Amino acid sequence: MNKCAVLGGTPVRENAIPWVNTMDDSELNAVIEVMKSGNLSAFLANSGEKFCGGEKVRELELNFCKRFKVKHAISVNSATTGLQVAVAACNIGPGDEVLVSPYTMVASASAILLNGAVPVFVDIDPETYTMNPEEIEKWITPHTKAILTVNIFGLPSNLPRIMEIAKKHNLYVIEDNAQAPGATINGEEAGTISDIGVYSLNYHKIIHSGEGGIVVTNNDKLARNCQMVRNHGEIALDETADMETYIVGSNYRMSELHAAIGIEQLKKLDGFLAKRRELAERINREFKKREGLCGVHIPEGYTHSYYIYPFRFDKDVWGISRKVFAEAMKAEGFPLGVGYVKPIYLINLYKHKHIHNETTYPFAFIDPPTQNYSKGMCPIVERMHFEELLTADICRYPYEMEDIEDFFEAIDKIWGQREELQKLS
Repeated sequence: MNKCAVLGGTPVRENAIPWVNTMDDSELNAVIEVMKSGNLSAFLANSGEKFCGGEKVRELELNFCKRFKVKHAISVNSATTGLQVAVAACNIGPGDEVLVSPYTMVASASAILLNGAVPVFVDIDPETYTMNPEEIEKWITPHTKAILTVNIFGLPSNLPRIMEIAKKHNLYVIEDNAQAPGATINGEEAGTISDIGVYSLNYHKIIHSGEGGIVVTNNDKLARNCQMVRNHGEIALDETADMETYIVGSNYRMSELHAAIGIEQLKKLDGFLAKRRELAERINREFKKREGLCGVHIPEGYTHSYYIYPFRFDKDVWGISRKVFAEAMKAEGFPLGVGYVKPIYLINLYKHKHIHNETTYPFAFIDPPTQNYSKGMCPIVERMHFEELLTADICRYPYEMEDIEDFFEAIDKIWGQREELQKLS
């Protein structure tokens, strides 16, 4: 057996497979059609038919409704703004708190801050990496208005339990479903189980339009609020002389070009998911054969979209550090993500509670503060990030079964060289 490449031997493979374009002539022709029409965007910021956009935007929204069996779909220019729209639609603002996962892209929490409310972070389940429902109720206060849960890595949160808790306390539930389109719980689509769900069409998601997002809901009032926030709703309300409703919006609109691409990509979603799941099922089986590595856990009744593949590393079993293992895998042609993202509450913004001029708005509206955003506040997420979790971007096109075989050959090779690698730990 050759030594690990990190020790100077021959690697299992020379280079990682780069990101590959998943678009073809269907997207190209759709864009050309829009370009020839000259209608690159058809929104108008006043009441009337064009308040909700043009032909392609409406077609994409209708297709999302059909595919995910939901009553309303509202397109936006990113999932980030989609989250801001969703929080605003629930009438959340200064003096309110929203419970959120700390193990996600910062936008999930920033959407709360940008609406003048305060994020309260709930620790995660160590097997699913999603918000742990058993931790929720200890953080609910009279200020709590909603739960914003994140369907991370492609797996839905424990939404049946979260919805039960939310109903008990009269809270909204928002799903950040950017990473889990097509995942399900007992046949129900992730993103549609809560009051509002947000999908992403960002360029590195399972399907994409370069940039873009979709907000979905079955609630008529929330849908109308989302449309208002997306498109300068205060103007339309003023024109209709509706003095009972007040809302301020912005330009979170999607262009006809992005919508045209999204229409074609949505047609391919189920095919992309089938390929990811085929590869992941093989990975799941292989991890079960190996010591010190724990692959994906899928609760009964759930399906997974495998945006990326998370797994846990046991340094005590391996006798080497997670960092050395990741470096060795990279040298073998399989770079890994180490720890995913830092827990959000450890970012300096939260440490200093300072985002606007010289004030501590909106944190100062909660007195005394519910959380101090200190290290140790969410021990499970910190253990995952700083000690155990690794991610592999191998459940996507153009990876094939032989690539999965190479991946585990690299793991086995490192296992055989771990005594030598201990010197590097």
